[in-house]
Amino acid sequence: MNPAGNGQALQVDGGGNLKTVPAGSALLDGGVGQAFAPGVAYLFNNGAPGNNNFDRKRELQGKGIIFNNVSAGAGVGSTSLTLSSVAGLIAGAPILLVGGGYTEVVYVASSYVPGSNPVSLQSGIVYANHTGAFWDGYAPQGPQLNGLLATGIDPVASVIIDPNAGNYYLTRAASQDGCSGSNIPLSSPAIFNGTSLDRAVGINGVPSVQNWVRQLTLQGHAYCAHTGLQSAGSGTNDYPLSLFNPAASGKNILVYSLRVAASAGGINARVKMTGSDPAYGSAATVSNQKAGGSASAIAASCTYSTSSTAPTGPFALADIGSGALELLQNEQCLLLPAGSSNGLTLTLETSAAGSYVSSIKYVEY
Repeated sequence: MNPAGNGQALQVDGGGNLKTVPAGSALLDGGVGQAFAPGVAYLFNNGAPGNNNFDRKRELQGKGIIFNNVSAGAGVGSTSLTLSSVAGLIAGAPILLVGGGYTEVVYVASSYVPGSNPVSLQSGIVYANHTGAFWDGYAPQGPQLNGLLATGIDPVASVIIDPNAGNYYLTRAASQDGCSGSNIPLSSPAIFNGTSLDRAVGINGVPSVQNWVRQLTLQGHAYCAHTGLQSAGSGTNDYPLSLFNPAASGKNILVYSLRVAASAGGINARVKMTGSDPAYGSAATVSNQKAGGSASAIAASCTYSTSSTAPTGPFALADIGSGALELLQNEQCLLLPAGSSNGLTLTLETSAAGSYVSSIKYVEY
């Protein structure tokens, strides 16, 4: 001991030898577990490369994840790496190398000066052709939804983030109802909506299982295109209503109702699938079946004619009757796939003067 009061602590190492504690031993990762008494908690990693058996325990702010490409130095035995960026990289930090068919961890040299590139390593690379490198970095709000590396994690309790509030919480057992969703996050089944994931919906604690058309109606994706009430001439007349799905709409169109009605005489109805838009002279009325819902992507391609226009076959559907006819029954439907420019024309044939109306109901997704 120094008489002036300056000295170093003593410690018995694993071999039974009395040694002084190296100054600043808590400044680096990769301690060998001998002859030091770190001022921070270390976790045993079971033998990382270079005899780096221990890594410092991290808090969540220390678990931001950083990735950059490996530009050079990825050969077997290489003790330096050139990276596309070295932002956030510090001396002694473990680097997870990926690509080339293998993953491995190497440690930055203790003499490394932050910002230097190439990056010197404590030991040579074992596998060749790595293309990318991950390491821990400082993140003010922690890793959140970006994932995190395994280094320095003590698996004591599960912690999850509430992305709405931006806070972390412990998970809890689902042993009671009425939990507050703002501070006690619970696990919930997720359903893919075609772009992202939505939580499964429940009503008063009961899962909501809806007919698919009804569910899309609730979401504002169901529409009705109709001619409005029109006047039929005397004798036989054919009045078409067309629904066409342009390739550019980006939507699948599922038709679930084809309905015609006339106030006088017998009627018949025929449906023809079309590959081009007939673009009749009158724009059909197209309304969202959810109040305040957005316009249909194909509204401009729904047209009809009040002039008699004789249909030509072949026909996908046909029916005959009086009063009103529904051509799609028992949950029958017709699909106009996205990106393929296709449609259908519903033609009502009247046999007497009076009023008539034609309508097509569909969902788009």
